[in-house]
Amino acid sequence: QELKNDRDFVLAAVTLNGNALRFASQEFKNDREIVLIAVKTRGALHHANPRLLSDREIVLAAVSEDGRALEYASQQLKNDREIGIAAVTRNGFALEYVSQELRNDREIVL
Repeated sequence: QELKNDRDFVLAAVTLNGNALRFASQEFKNDREIVLIAVKTRGALHHANPRLLSDREIVLAAVSEDGRALEYASQQLKNDREIGIAAVTRNGFALEYVSQELRNDREIVL
């Protein structure tokens, strides 16, 4: 219980494995620095505070590591061309999560 409220411990844990974010306190799931580190080590975007799912830098970092993380991004960012390209380039199955408008974009589909 105490460790999930210890910033240094949580920071070290998410640096090793981004999914450790799921065990962190709500305060740290809302901490931009911790979440950014976590998503860079794969698979942690869905553990972040919903407010951060609209943060372009965090979502871009997440989809650059795991394209399917786009599933958890805000609708606005699912329509962001750069993010869509990064996600689909990393994992073609991410096409399922890009906006309908981007599904008509030749560069994204190919």
